[in-house]
Amino acid sequence: MEKHSSEVMVLLLMVILMGTLLILVPQLLRAHQKIQDQRHLERIKSLEVGQEPQPIDDRARAAGRTSALVPMVTVCAAATVTCFLVAFRAENTLSVTIAVWTVAGVISLAAVTGGVALLGRLVHPDPDEPANPND
Repeated sequence: MEKHSSEVMVLLLMVILMGTLLILVPQLLRAHQKIQDQRHLERIKSLEVGQEPQPIDDRARAAGRTSALVPMVTVCAAATVTCFLVAFRAENTLSVTIAVWTVAGVISLAAVTGGVALLGRLVHPDPDEPANPND
C-alpha cells in the first residue's frame, strides 16, 4: 500500500468525481425539463386567457449561472491540482499550491464581478432612462 498510495488516491478521486457526475447530471437535466414544462404551461394558459405571454429573457439566467458555475469549476480544478501535488509528493508543493489557489481566486472574483455587472446592465438596459421612474 505504501508503494502505490498515490495511484490509489488518484483512482479514488476519479471514482468520486465520476460517481458525482453520474448522479448530478441526470438530476440537473430533469430539473431543467421540469422548469421548461412549467414555462410552457404558463405560456399556454396566458394565451388561452388572451394575454400576451411575457418574453423570456435568458440573459439574466445565463449571467447568474456563469457567475455561480465558474467559481465552482475553478475551485474544483484547484482542489484537483492540489490533490495531485500532494499525491505525487511534488518538490514545490506549497509555492505551486499558493499560485494555483491565487489564480482560482482571481478567476472566481472576475466571474462574480462580471456576472453582477451584467445583471446590473440587464436591469437598466437604456442608459438615458432613469433607474427610478419617479426621478
